[in-house]
Amino acid sequence: MIRRIPMDVAQVVAVIAVTIVGTVFIARESPPGPLPLWLGFVLLTAMSLPLLLLQRAPAMAVAAVVAGALVYQGLDFPGGASTIPPSIALFTVMSAGYRRLGGAGALVWLAGTLMLGWFGTRPPGVQGTVWFVTWLAAILILGEMSRNRREQLIAERERVAQAEHAREEEARRRVTEERLRIARELHDLLAHSISVINLQAGVSEHLIDRDPEQARRALGDIRRVSKEVLVELRGALGVLRDVDEGEEPLAPAPGMDRLPELVRRARSGGVEVDLTLPADCPALPKSVDLAVYRIVQEALTNIIKHAGAARAEVSVRCSGGELLVEVRDDGVGGTPGEGNGLVGMRERAVSLNGAFDAGPAPGGGFLVAARLPVRGLAA
Repeated sequence: MIRRIPMDVAQVVAVIAVTIVGTVFIARESPPGPLPLWLGFVLLTAMSLPLLLLQRAPAMAVAAVVAGALVYQGLDFPGGASTIPPSIALFTVMSAGYRRLGGAGALVWLAGTLMLGWFGTRPPGVQGTVWFVTWLAAILILGEMSRNRREQLIAERERVAQAEHAREEEARRRVTEERLRIARELHDLLAHSISVINLQAGVSEHLIDRDPEQARRALGDIRRVSKEVLVELRGALGVLRDVDEGEEPLAPAPGMDRLPELVRRARSGGVEVDLTLPADCPALPKSVDLAVYRIVQEALTNIIKHAGAARAEVSVRCSGGELLVEVRDDGVGGTPGEGNGLVGMRERAVSLNGAFDAGPAPGGGFLVAARLPVRGLAA
């Protein structure tokens, strides 16, 4: 509810000036009263000054202005313009939301005016009474309409502010999600290749004197893997830099058709990997195809870095409208080192409404399993 009532000295001075000037013109057409007109000007000024208190003490201000108006009328000064200060007071408190105060002030003013008219020298008559009641009703109605309009404007500003805040929150959420997506993509892109490079570098360093030929092969693997990862990284950065949302990327994202390449890299890292792919699996959505590649890539990276395994099995099967991805090794069977690998794999599966599990495999080793629902796959 609106409670702020702006009323400064300049406005009150303007009210006093208009009231006095109006009274001067009305006095020319009215018979002179028993008291000098200048005293009426003093009363008009006195009844207008309480308007300054509307902000801090609205009830006191309304009471003082209405009482001053009744005293002015009771002393038989020229009327008309003298209704301006109390009218402003009632309109202002009504527009500020003080309905009871505005209604009470109007009733007191009406009752006092009628009593002064009936028992005074200038009875208002039926026409004057109707006019005055209509005037008071108009003041109250206009004040209420002003209040409603102000509250609507305030509510509209609040709705706009809330909508803007919601848009900003949504924008921040999307930026955060995009940052996480980019971080996950870069992690999946680099971790596997760098692990292979690190392993081959260690092999070449160890064999450089005893077996130069094997060391050269390891260095060749390093060069090949580093070249491949540079190509992938350049393509990923180009997509992030140049492709607008909703457009097709400049280069195809890796998918299940590139799993043999991952297996070859893992073998060059010293792990014998067996790969089983479905023979008749239909075309996959790009998101699922990429998820299969990244999950297998990260699982093989963990095997090379943490498992100490000699063999691994990668299996992809189509069954019951789902794509089943499993990566099993014969290593120590513990949890891979801390990092974003398992978290990223789980996020990829869950984002596609799939399931993910990773842990020690029955009989030893470690098992990574993901179930990715795909429409159109037959059992």
